Amino acid sequence: MTHNPPPVPPKFPPLDQWPILTGPDCPGCQTDAPGDVVWIGTANDLDTGDKVHLWTCRACCTDFTTPVTHWPINDGPDCPYCLTSVTCWATFAPNYLGDLWNCEHWHEFVLTPEGVIVLPKDAA
Repeated sequence: MTHNPPPVPPKFPPLDQWPILTGPDCPGCQTDAPGDVVWIGTANDLDTGDKVHLWTCRACCTDFTTPVTHWPINDGPDCPYCLTSVTCWATFAPNYLGDLWNCEHWHEFVLTPEGVIVLPKDAA
């Protein structure tokens, strides 16, 4: 009899939904250590019905969700520092419930769902 081991579940959502090689920071313990935050799968949000990604943190056992977003976004915001239009989505920013963006000059800023830009100096 041939042994067929079960398939290994993916570590991250599909590439068009999660284009980076690390999971989001845990909102419970703020860890960003590789391998601590693990993708479980997708589900529907109970309140809105929207698709979300389910994550769990191995460090503190917190379960949390992030919205399902399809990337790449070709019309990202201009950099508030140098005003370049060459920006790239970096990751979700759970502390601000928004997205962290980088520009070609490595400036970082957060864009909230309401369209508000939060600079790191303003976050302190």
